[in-house]
Amino acid sequence: MQRGISSSSLLIGIIEEIEIHRIKHPELSFYGADRTETTELVDSIRQNGLLHPLIVRTSGDFFEIIAGCRRYNACRRLGLRKVICHVVELDDKSAFEVSLIENMQRRNLDPIEEARAFRSYVSDRGWGSLTELASKISKSTAYICKRLSLLELPEELLKQVSSGRIYPSTAEELIPLKDSNERHRIAGMVIKNGYSSRQTRTLVKASQDEPDSDYGLNSYQDKIVDLELKAARSFDKSITALKIAMSKISSIAEAVEDNWIIYEILLQHRNMLNAQIDVLIREKKKLR
Repeated sequence: MQRGISSSSLLIGIIEEIEIHRIKHPELSFYGADRTETTELVDSIRQNGLLHPLIVRTSGDFFEIIAGCRRYNACRRLGLRKVICHVVELDDKSAFEVSLIENMQRRNLDPIEEARAFRSYVSDRGWGSLTELASKISKSTAYICKRLSLLELPEELLKQVSSGRIYPSTAEELIPLKDSNERHRIAGMVIKNGYSSRQTRTLVKASQDEPDSDYGLNSYQDKIVDLELKAARSFDKSITALKIAMSKISSIAEAVEDNWIIYEILLQHRNMLNAQIDVLIREKKKLR
């Protein structure tokens, strides 16, 4: 059970069917400008209806969305005249908290959207401390601090984190770099080469050890490339060895095809080798 406001089911209000033209987006949205409802969401609502009501509050003659913007957009695309809403009366702070909790529970927010929402709550609006926010959303203070620290990074890198091309843990390794130019330079290397958090940590360490020279940085970068090549070759050799073993087992199985028990056993082992090849191929892709 979440602490504080944990879900829409605990809110006091009424369930009401509201005309869609009387519903409006909130003034503050957690989503980026390019975030839209997905085709899958539209198809789901078309086939099954709106399974979870929008959470809204009264705003003059209209109803302002607290949680469910993407569902609202999907309903508009479908041309629905009315939608089911959970109407509650909340002040700005409580509405923000409910919206944040709902979005985090549904995992609707990417790491950068989370970070900007945290900053808005703590710094921009001054609604509470890091500890108070952590209690509201059932996260640790360290989690919130790490998310907030991401906002110190270059915008180019933030976009990569938002899109999922770079893990937040990788981006966090760049935070110790205080020089903005150096941070931007290494961020470019990370984006270009798709470095892991461990590899990024190595580059950052090299930069800090020899801040006035590219030698240490380039040296570490060369080591990373060498290690990746060796790892890739080891996977290739292993995959080839398993394919040869599969071929030999197939030949042996064909020779004992009349003995169906032995034949089936050998085929099972060949299939096991094939499955192991698939595993190695997936692990090799992680190196990229």
